[in-house]
Amino acid sequence: MQKLVLYSTLAFSLALIVFACSKDKYQDKPTVEVTSINPGQVPLNSPLEIKMQFTDKQGDLDSIFLHKLRLNSKAKPLIPNNDFKYKLPTFPDKTKGEIKVTLQYALDVVSAQKPDAQAGAPNGYEPDTIAFQIVLKDKKGHTSDTTVTDKIVVERVP
Repeated sequence: MQKLVLYSTLAFSLALIVFACSKDKYQDKPTVEVTSINPGQVPLNSPLEIKMQFTDKQGDLDSIFLHKLRLNSKAKPLIPNNDFKYKLPTFPDKTKGEIKVTLQYALDVVSAQKPDAQAGAPNGYEPDTIAFQIVLKDKKGHTSDTTVTDKIVVERVP
């Protein structure tokens, strides 16, 4: 009987410690999750909009970093602008919210320098297939885990 009481007390104490240690909803490092990409297939000269949800315990987000990945199987010389850093505007400290990034077609979205002709492709040229790796940083230097967007198809002309 004494062992049963001892084990019950230990189990209750352990449960209490686990519950007490997990009372904070958010971690020190920010989190980011892509909620929408619009459009999923980018027409010529159209912007690309990426919406994300974030959480941050202190609500002190500072910057967002995007790295463009070209996913086409055929290697091509790339346009050199593959990394983007945006300073987030000052806004009241929020532990949760939405971030929207709008990328311009020619400056930010196009990947290969010269697309090859491809029968049946939009506009007759091989589209770029890309994805973005995204990381948030807060003012204390904490960075989120890297999240990756779904594939994005970018229509091309030479």
